[in-house]
Amino acid sequence: MKRSGVTIAALMLSLGMAAAHAADAYPGKPITIVYPYAPGSASDTMTRLLADAMSKKLGQPVIVEGKPGAGGSIATEHVVRSAPDGYTLLLSASGTIAVNPHIYKLRYNPVEDLEHISIAVEVPFVFVVGKDFQAQDYASFKKLSEQKSGGLTSANAGLGTQAHLTQAAFAKLAGVNLSIVGYKGAAPAVNDLMGGHVDSMMDNAASQIPYVSSGKTTALFVTSDYRFDGYPKVPTAKELGITGLVPAGWFGFAAPKGTPPAVTTKLQSALSTTLQEPDIQRKLKELGWVIVGNTPAQALERARGDYALLGQVVRDIDLKPN
Repeated sequence: MKRSGVTIAALMLSLGMAAAHAADAYPGKPITIVYPYAPGSASDTMTRLLADAMSKKLGQPVIVEGKPGAGGSIATEHVVRSAPDGYTLLLSASGTIAVNPHIYKLRYNPVEDLEHISIAVEVPFVFVVGKDFQAQDYASFKKLSEQKSGGLTSANAGLGTQAHLTQAAFAKLAGVNLSIVGYKGAAPAVNDLMGGHVDSMMDNAASQIPYVSSGKTTALFVTSDYRFDGYPKVPTAKELGITGLVPAGWFGFAAPKGTPPAVTTKLQSALSTTLQEPDIQRKLKELGWVIVGNTPAQALERARGDYALLGQVVRDIDLKPN
């Protein structure tokens, strides 16, 4: 019995030493970040910017591989099923992690079946109206919505997106009468807003910067607890007395469950130092991103919190999963 116990202890020690050595040697080959959406968006640009900078710190190429489909669920499942060795990562997002489980019938839990390395950046949502719409501030918009039979129309980039859920939560929490219209993407929704075919829109705050700054749309509020740098004179929802909204959408990095802590620590450190570089900060700010750069524990806590809040919105509006 004693000899058996010694053998088991020796085996466990050798396995632990092997794991530690593997972590010390990491990374020994290129790392792939699986990008869950179609190419060409601001989040694609941000991911490639961070990947290039992180590769210099990790001493290996960091490759961005697109795998779009099902609102990011295809890419997420691919990473969930990948080897937990730190060489396949996910560009995680609040939409894929905290929204999709309530919208799609998934074969995994993206909150609990991933190692959340860090949330890199976030961006609030903004509620906008067209430049010629008769209500150009929140108070008059709310009053008009109460007066108009059926409420005021409000667009979003697609039913089941985080913008849609934030929009529905806003209508409920603020007591604003909205008739919500889901589009297939933000571009046609913005076009209809500027053309006067819909009254308002909930959109990504970064995407609206060129329209708000040029006067083509008017921002009534942002969902974050802070003033957004893209248009700092626009009030926050909290300043208007609207509380309880998920404040922003976010993007970060995650690895398969079981990835060694020493590996996720190395990745989080590389990302954290990257986000502290003045040139990176300048470029991200120009794109409209707000830097977060939190720890794995903080990233998991936020994923769980947003999952709960957005799930409640899905139940409130009785949105059925696909």
